[in-house]
This record gives sequence, structure tokens and C-alpha cells, in this order.
Amino acid sequence: MASITIRHLTKQFDTKTAVNDVNIELGEHEFLVLVGPSGCGKTTTLRMLAGLEPATSGDIIFGEKRVNDIRPKQRNVAMVFQDYAVFPHLTVYDNIAYGLRSRRAPRSLIQERVPTAAKTFRIDHLLKRKPRQLSGGERQRVALSRAMVRDADLFLYDEPLSNLDAQLRHQAREDIMALHQIKQKPSVYVTHDQSEAMAMGDRIAVMRDGRIEQIGTGSDLYERPANLFVAYFIGTPSINLFAVSLQQDGDALFAVNPGLRVRLPESAQMQLQRYTGKTVKMGLRPEDLHVPKLAPFPVSEDNQTEGVVNVIEPSSTGCAVYLSSIEPEPQDFTATFRTRLPASYLGKEIPLALNLEKAHFFDPESGDSLLKR
Repeated sequence: MASITIRHLTKQFDTKTAVNDVNIELGEHEFLVLVGPSGCGKTTTLRMLAGLEPATSGDIIFGEKRVNDIRPKQRNVAMVFQDYAVFPHLTVYDNIAYGLRSRRAPRSLIQERVPTAAKTFRIDHLLKRKPRQLSGGERQRVALSRAMVRDADLFLYDEPLSNLDAQLRHQAREDIMALHQIKQKPSVYVTHDQSEAMAMGDRIAVMRDGRIEQIGTGSDLYERPANLFVAYFIGTPSINLFAVSLQQDGDALFAVNPGLRVRLPESAQMQLQRYTGKTVKMGLRPEDLHVPKLAPFPVSEDNQTEGVVNVIEPSSTGCAVYLSSIEPEPQDFTATFRTRLPASYLGKEIPLALNLEKAHFFDPESGDSLLKR
């Protein structure tokens, strides 16, 4: 099967539209992540792909075949659920073999594939145990092994790591990617964790209120967000957003508010010239705010501001610094530094150099990006 195609997919529950005109082309070996806040429609989309939920309208096409009216069992889809969906009365071996047996696979095939899958996910020593004797991470690997033994055309994952602690999540993430590398089949993974999405997806589809806001690689979403929602949702810590007035001064365009006056680079000036005199939203990623002496670009009064240090949060790579702007109504914002800022800076004003080449600008009403990169 070459690809999965979703065309104008819509799902309504009474008067509520859970999925609204979703269009996706999923490549033959692609790992696509659906990400978004709770209730945005990502799990409903996944369930329609599996056939567990009928679509109100639109088409789901596997290769060249429309599958809307085909039952789940006949779609040849492997699915890993949030709650693992292991049978408590069956052994690990029988749980892994369940899908093959339900499809009347030969015993020789079952005896070949089950131990191989269990070994891949490091549970071959647990084949005789029942799920109650397993940890959460081990039960998750049982679910992955059950998916691995299938010759499925599509692999679906419904927030499979949400019940695991941080350490197990990291290991299980590696297991899922190992399964994808082995199978090399199209996969759709649902999560509300944007850092998980960025780490795993070949492409990421950001959803909100049943719609797809943007589809692209992690770099596309992070560096070229289509709108305010994507810019704010993708990235940890979140992007800093400032309401600024665009003002012309001679041949230069400045972004100005009570705590800020910075000169925009020429590339941005050309695209923003028509917004002169208007208020827009300027976005700066925390890593694009620097200690002036350490900034990797020329620093002048045209690209500096100041902030009051409220919290310093050390990390393995430096620190995150939570600040307030210096103005009558202070605004909170964040900077991430590759060096540690001493605790003696708490409560003090510090200068900051802004990498304005990386700044984003958005229409405050529509939320759409004003720059094309």
C-alpha cells in the first residue's frame, strides 16, 4: 500500500463538530504525529482511521481503496491504545498472539513471530506471566509486541505513553520508533505533548477545534509557524509574545511598546511596511534572548531591552530565566541561556540582546503570520 489519504474528513456528534474538514496525505513510510490540546479532535480522527468511529462525511483511502464502509477487522490496522488493552486472564504470550489467532494465522507463524517480537521489546523472559505481574512499562511493551506481529497496512498509536513515568516514557518512545523502523509502514501517533511530537514525527499536524492549523516538520512548525496558536503551542518554554506598534523613523521601521523599542531587520521591514502605524504581535523564542556579551550577533541600542529577573531555573544545558518587562504594566517573558545565571541576579534588572532576525510577527485579530520565510 503506497499511502493513506484523508479527504475532507468530518465527524459530528449531534450539534458538535469534533473533526472539521481534515485533509492529510500520509506517505508510504511516514510517521505522522497528531498533536493538540485535549478535545481538539485528534483521537476521533485516529478512531475514524481505524474504523472504530464512522465518518460523517469525507473519504479515507488506503492506497487506491476507499475504506469508509469497511469494518475495522477488515482494514488491516494495528492499534496501540492509551490503556494498553491487554487481557488480564491471558499470559503475555497469548496476549501477543491474540491478533494472529483471531485472524486464523497458522500455528507455525505464531510460534515464529511471538518470541521474536517479545525479544525485540525485551519481554521474552515474561511470556508465561499474566498482566497483573507486570509493570506499566512491561504492559506497554506487550501492546507493542502484539502490534509488531501483525502485517498491518497502518499502525495507529493513541497516546500510548501517557500512563508512564518520565523514564519509562523515554524508553517506550525508543521502542515505538524501533517498531516503526522494522515495519516501515505508515503510522499515525496521537499525543498532547508537543515535545514528544517534535522528537518522534517525520511530520506533525497541529490540531485545534477539529481543524488542522498546520502540517510540517518539527523545524517548519518551530521556525515558520503559520499562526499564533502554532507558535505558542510548539516549543518549551513557550514563545514570548509582545504587543508592539510598528513605527517609521527615517528609513527604518521600529517595533515599539512602553518597555521596548527595537529596529526591525530589513527582511522583516519589507514585509511589514504596510502595517506601519498598526499594532501587531511580535514573537521571540526564549533562546533568541541573549546576555549581550555572549550574543552571537552584533549588539546595539537598536536590539536591546531590559527585564527584571523573577525566577532562575537551572537545567543541564544552562538555565531558563523568567523575567518581567520594565513598564507601568509589566509583562512576563522568558529567556533561556546556555550559561548559569547566579542566584544573586534575582530581583535585579538585566540587559538582554534580541535576535530580531528570528522574530515572528502576527496579525492580532486573525492570528496569521505576517512573515514569509
